[in-house]
Amino acid sequence: MKMPEISPEATAKANDLKTKGNTAFGKKDFKTALEYYTQAIKTNPTEPIFLSNRAACHLQLQNWVAAETDCNLALVMIGQLVNDNVPNPKAGVKLFYRRGVSRRAQGKLAQAKTDWERALKLDPDNKSVKEDLNAMAWELKKQERNSRGTPKPSVKTTPLAKPSTQQVTNIPTTTIESITTKRTNIPIQIVDSLPKEFVFTEASRPAPATISAPKPVPSAAPVAPQKSASQKSGPPRTPLASAALASSSQTSSKISPRQITIPKSFPRTPNLYDLTQLIRRPPSERLAVLTYFFNNIPPQQLPSIFGRGGIEGAFIETFLDAIIALGEDLEHTREDEFVERSTQLLKGIAACDRFSIAKVFIDDKKVVKAFSVCNNIARNCGEDAGNEVTEVQRIWKSM
Repeated sequence: MKMPEISPEATAKANDLKTKGNTAFGKKDFKTALEYYTQAIKTNPTEPIFLSNRAACHLQLQNWVAAETDCNLALVMIGQLVNDNVPNPKAGVKLFYRRGVSRRAQGKLAQAKTDWERALKLDPDNKSVKEDLNAMAWELKKQERNSRGTPKPSVKTTPLAKPSTQQVTNIPTTTIESITTKRTNIPIQIVDSLPKEFVFTEASRPAPATISAPKPVPSAAPVAPQKSASQKSGPPRTPLASAALASSSQTSSKISPRQITIPKSFPRTPNLYDLTQLIRRPPSERLAVLTYFFNNIPPQQLPSIFGRGGIEGAFIETFLDAIIALGEDLEHTREDEFVERSTQLLKGIAACDRFSIAKVFIDDKKVVKAFSVCNNIARNCGEDAGNEVTEVQRIWKSM
């Protein structure tokens, strides 16, 4: 494919437009980013990176066909549409991956699988591609299973000849009785009122089912933690988990008015549907939602809660907001408890499927802020706490 010659001025202008598009994309202003990338393509139509970036915008805006078209054009420009015999074959990894995403959204599962297999062949260590290929295998099986439910064409059969009267009369009586449906007469009694056992009264109303709290498992007497010189003096603080589970009927004068109470309408056992409803709660309940996400969701269960569909950016940002908001006000928890809970949540998030994909669309400033809060508090908790935060931060950067 012969490319037109572009002047240095046009090249510089196009690169500047691309930079502005990248800035808008980072702010999740995908429509503005799309406009900048489009202008860059018009200014310098020989650069496949502009098409690749615009395809990423189309994916965010769910313009699936447009995203596939941009990926096709870019692959043609680098000579990698059909084969990978090009000077820099890894250049097509993003294009194959993004084209696969657009095709998957259009229901072209087999073509999407082919794209991701080519991307994985070029970059065998790409975790995002591996995760999507695993999910694709399940979707293809489901599609194949659904296709099996289509009705089969009817098979013509030759009707059997009617038996003659002589043949019917020759059938033994016992045989006729065995193939005849026997009817049972059910006696019907007409009454003026219902029997007592069927009459419903308030006295006979069943008691409402109650869920008894599990009995605590006996354990050894807890050892009181030694306070470091950097910890604040005074009475021990109430853990956030206790504050989250406290109901309005249990609130007493011992609990600070600033302590946050989780509404009874919040789910006792977190699941994906309920968590989706929680992040849509009105702003007035945002702090209660953040407290729930921080305290009431077991970190080790996060991968199973979000399942093979993977975690989405909205949930990651909610967890980050919870760490930031609760870390800035440690009124009801010890510093070491906060650091331990935060690092466990961050590890659980990183262990979820499609985390590396969702992380791309997270505001980097929010990630930096959350880890900054953890690091600042960890300084008061000893070297081990600081090392734990550093290790989790390394995991996030590597994915």
